[in-house]
Amino acid sequence: MFPPLTIGALTLETPLILAPIAGHCDLSFRIVCREQGGVGLASTDLLNSRAILAGSQRTIELAATNELDFPCGMQLYGNGDDPLPEAACWAVDHGAKLIDINMGCPVDKVAKKHGGSLLLRDCGATTLLASRIVRAVESHTSGKIPVTAKMRLGWDPEHPVAPELARQLEDVGIAAVTVHGRTTVQMFSGVADWNAIGEVVAAVKSIPVIGNGDLTEPEHIPMRMAQTGCRGLMIGRAALRTPWLFRQAAALLLRGEVLPEPSFNDKCRAILRHIDLLEQYSTEHRAIETLRKRIAWYGHTMGHVKPMKEAIRTAKSFAVMRDALHEWMTPEREHVSRVTSTTPA
Repeated sequence: MFPPLTIGALTLETPLILAPIAGHCDLSFRIVCREQGGVGLASTDLLNSRAILAGSQRTIELAATNELDFPCGMQLYGNGDDPLPEAACWAVDHGAKLIDINMGCPVDKVAKKHGGSLLLRDCGATTLLASRIVRAVESHTSGKIPVTAKMRLGWDPEHPVAPELARQLEDVGIAAVTVHGRTTVQMFSGVADWNAIGEVVAAVKSIPVIGNGDLTEPEHIPMRMAQTGCRGLMIGRAALRTPWLFRQAAALLLRGEVLPEPSFNDKCRAILRHIDLLEQYSTEHRAIETLRKRIAWYGHTMGHVKPMKEAIRTAKSFAVMRDALHEWMTPEREHVSRVTSTTPA
């Protein structure tokens, strides 16, 4: 129904992208989403350009990728005083198949100190910065790796700069722009303005625009693409509780097929796989803390499973987490997406 998404020299299998969700989009979770199916591209967490070049251990961990995580984008943040061109070349050398410049993060740590949405307040300087990064990556890769940008509609409703900024970025070689349909001051309140995203689509000449914001159900995907003319969509927070959303959305978008909700046991298997990957790619302490926090997200789609969530939340080992999940996986739940009981059978 919709053509493939091509960004520069990179063509994606589906036009669905996992957002670089700050604090959540580590290698383990990206692989979980990819293995569920339907992901065209996934990107790392936000990477500080100075920390990359300084060899910060935590930043290097956030930038980790491998053959299961393909193609991988790396998202960088900073401003004109930061070594973003050099960090972009480092990212290419460490596995990035796409470089994304963060122009949309609204949190104070990023926006008021290093970049993110702050870049929306001076479009001229931001375009010059983007041009420097594009030139560096083109020279470093002979044009094989695209540079993209992720932005919001503007800093506030009085300054809707996204259409004009997208035009300027296209002129200096940015290969695609992703637009979150809120302003910086909105943070994540209210609703995403998809009509405004459509205005960005109308403003550019030929590069793809990728829409982002409030995509929580499979049917949202073809609806928003048809409404706006976006050639791709980025799914963010909804993926934290439904990593299978990409598979469902891709089936609907590409084949018109409505897939059923995964069974309760299938959801448990996805969580078990997440545990396996965390055990493999993270320290034990960080991995256990991650699942303790994530189980509440997963549990949103699983019905009344408070005892199971509590067992995982208080677990001190992977073995206890696995045992709790296996206890709830019964033959009766193989074809049921939610349970209504509050105790395991």
